[in-house]
Amino acid sequence: MIVNRELTAVEHNIEVLNRCSGSFNVVTISRVKGALSEEILRQALDLIQFRHPRLNSRIVETLDSLCFEVGVGKIPLRLICKQHSEQWQEVVLEELNQPIESDKGLARAVLITFHDENITYLLTILHHAISDGLSNVQLHSEILTYCQKIAAGKIEDDIPSLLPLPPLQELVPKSMLGKIAAIKGILSLLRSQLKFLFYRHETLDFEKCVPIELRRCGMLHRRLDQEITTQLLEACRKEKTTVQCALCAAMLFAVARKIRARVEQTYALVVVRISIYENVSNQK
Repeated sequence: MIVNRELTAVEHNIEVLNRCSGSFNVVTISRVKGALSEEILRQALDLIQFRHPRLNSRIVETLDSLCFEVGVGKIPLRLICKQHSEQWQEVVLEELNQPIESDKGLARAVLITFHDENITYLLTILHHAISDGLSNVQLHSEILTYCQKIAAGKIEDDIPSLLPLPPLQELVPKSMLGKIAAIKGILSLLRSQLKFLFYRHETLDFEKCVPIELRRCGMLHRRLDQEITTQLLEACRKEKTTVQCALCAAMLFAVARKIRARVEQTYALVVVRISIYENVSNQK
């Protein structure tokens, strides 16, 4: 089992971004109804770390390259107690913009509790070189399952340790590697550039462009009620798609409507100006 290895090009770029800005890591949030003690969560995180070998890795510099290297302590767990339930968003914004100390480990966790409410929030922050959104959702499912078993005294003694994923080059098909794949990639890039020249893409406006190290990540929190959630699930099953895909598509449609409204407004202003110019010319 090869755990220590050099980072691939994609993993290397993600680590560079992590060092410049903390907003490229994967932050996952679970809202838990009921008490979740720090002691039980600590045990669950230890089991998860044993099950997933890459959570025992850090990123070190060796000569002119970056490498995964096994040899870290326990996943850091921070306990935060807040007065009001809405204050959990403050913690999320803080964690979103805090880089991971990759030379010490590639994950950390936060448990948010409240004085007068029986609700807790679990946050995990993982390096994007070892995780993505889907894998983090699965990770939370495993953590909370272990918490439930530990609380009930039903945890297994022989939890298996998984094998770490090999480098990306070993996962993709052979047809996507080598000289032929490189030529296909160049041709695809040229086609994209030609399409871009003939079909200009409309984009959302932004106030100003700042360096990566000055950028910050924000969060908009929206919650669907039970009836709308049920309708969404039924629609996804009917269309044979996932909720994630449906939400992404909805977001793209919302962006498209916003761009279209801006274009139509600009067009209307141009028409008004032309009409005013024609009226002034006729008067002269």
